[in-house]
Amino acid sequence: MMRCLLGIFLITFSFFGYSQESSLRQKKILCSNKQIQIDSLSIYPNSFFALYRGDTLPSTSYYLSASTAQFKLLINITDSLEITYRVLPFNLSRSMQRFDSTILFKRGIDEREKFQIVNSYSVNDVFGGQELNKNGSISRGVSFGNSQDLGINSALNLELSGNLAPNLKLLAVVSDANIPIQADGNTNKLQEFDQVFIQVYNDQIKLSVGDFWLSKPQGYFMSYKKRAQGLTNEYQFRDQKNGLLQTQISGALSKGKFNRQIIAGLEGNQGPYRLQGSENEPYIIILAGTERVFIDGKQLERGQAYDYTIDYNSSELIFTSRNLITKDSRIVVEFQYSDQNYARSLFQSSIVYTRKNNSFWLNAYSEQDAKNQSLQQDLSPAQKYYLSQIGDNLSLARISSIDSIGFFDNQVLYKMIDSLGYDSVLVFSVDPDSAVYRSIFQQVGAGKGDYILNNYNALGKVYKWVAPIGGISQGDYAPSRIIITPKQKQMVSTGLKISLTNNLKLESEFALTSNDLNTYSKLGNQDNFGLSQKTKIQHDMPFKDSLKGWRMESKAEIELLNKDFSPIEQYRTVEFDRDWNTRNKGYLGQQIVSSIGTHNLLPKVSF
Repeated sequence: MMRCLLGIFLITFSFFGYSQESSLRQKKILCSNKQIQIDSLSIYPNSFFALYRGDTLPSTSYYLSASTAQFKLLINITDSLEITYRVLPFNLSRSMQRFDSTILFKRGIDEREKFQIVNSYSVNDVFGGQELNKNGSISRGVSFGNSQDLGINSALNLELSGNLAPNLKLLAVVSDANIPIQADGNTNKLQEFDQVFIQVYNDQIKLSVGDFWLSKPQGYFMSYKKRAQGLTNEYQFRDQKNGLLQTQISGALSKGKFNRQIIAGLEGNQGPYRLQGSENEPYIIILAGTERVFIDGKQLERGQAYDYTIDYNSSELIFTSRNLITKDSRIVVEFQYSDQNYARSLFQSSIVYTRKNNSFWLNAYSEQDAKNQSLQQDLSPAQKYYLSQIGDNLSLARISSIDSIGFFDNQVLYKMIDSLGYDSVLVFSVDPDSAVYRSIFQQVGAGKGDYILNNYNALGKVYKWVAPIGGISQGDYAPSRIIITPKQKQMVSTGLKISLTNNLKLESEFALTSNDLNTYSKLGNQDNFGLSQKTKIQHDMPFKDSLKGWRMESKAEIELLNKDFSPIEQYRTVEFDRDWNTRNKGYLGQQIVSSIGTHNLLPKVSF
């Protein structure tokens, strides 16, 4: 009884709450003996009135189903009726169910299917229907401990591939993780967990957004392999003369900085050998998969079962037993590393037109640091002005690291005194009244600094000032730090390859580079630009008669380099400086490299 009263109360409450919104309905219907649906909602009982020519019809003259809102006249009258009623905010006659229960009572149905639930509605696929292959994973984790607060970690990895349209395909890797994961360099192949991109392509166009690789375009002087994050577009089409035009345009943030390091091998020491940055940074992070390791001019393979392994986070290289390292081993490593001094942008464009055996290309590349977006170093206006006055002389980009911070009992601090006519001398102290200076000491070389490493304490290294003798410094440390200057490197190259005759071919390329070591300063920019040019002529002479199938190939080439020419990356062979005995010689000036040669080519023999 109480349950029934509660139901009536809820219906009544709902009605009165709903009646505040216009629940009163007034309609005019034609008189008919047929059943009429007068509303889509249920009618509130005792609220229905029917008027015929101004008089109220008795309830015995019609039939009304309040729950279904169906009306039928039981008497014969003509003209129309005016009806007035109120509605409930729902339809009481509508069947409400979550699953189809009729299968529970079907005879002959299999016992395992009686409680099988099948959705009768379809879900719209937001990823384009059945022509896309979707796979991925999502994870949730909770981390806690006695020394940290409760934390929730989440990661999402989604891969899509397939047809987006009849003539358009999609390839996408979408990831949302708290910490990008960099693979270890102990296997032959790497799975790049932190690579995220969306690629839309067909036979003519390919548009990529996200992480992608930029590789060497056609030509000789321009050589690079870059990891970038941004936008790249490739397009190609054939003209009426069957010529193929290929273009590529990219704009992105460069994820790494290139360096080439020559390592002196130690007798019987397989490693680890630590890699350093181009600015002699001791602790760097190598970008996974960007390294190329050479021993005696031969490129090695990565992996524990191959030639070497590398720890990208600690930048340490270890060689396996397949290559025993000696003092005579010539080790060269080319790699890219994460540089967080400035935000670095990259723009690249290339055009190649090919028709028959002739081709023409035009390449452009620009990579620069955003000097107003320094990341790991904060520069004051005075320091920026100082950098604008030193030009490209980076040895002068050194400033004092002495900072007055007040006294702290958990740091190595110094007091400043005058000694033997020298002012601003730092002396280690624990006196709260005078030990208010902190400094970073850098090793500048023997006889170039005024401080030496004195001892260690529980808080770190302690340095001591030593007086110069005869104006010559006696230490190898200085209270200073190097400012990494913003740089810009650009290159434009254009060339052609044509067939003068059936047997005579000509290939020529011209390149212009710009290398600005300090974009804060405009001083000394006249030596930033460099030129290069290379021309090669090749002649093939086939033999006849008894030597038919044989041919002699002859070529002559000359390469000219201006002293200020600065390529993007090393474009010559890895042993070029050794072959010409210029390694570590520091030769500067114009370069002219020429060669001429001929050799016979044997005919192809099939077995």
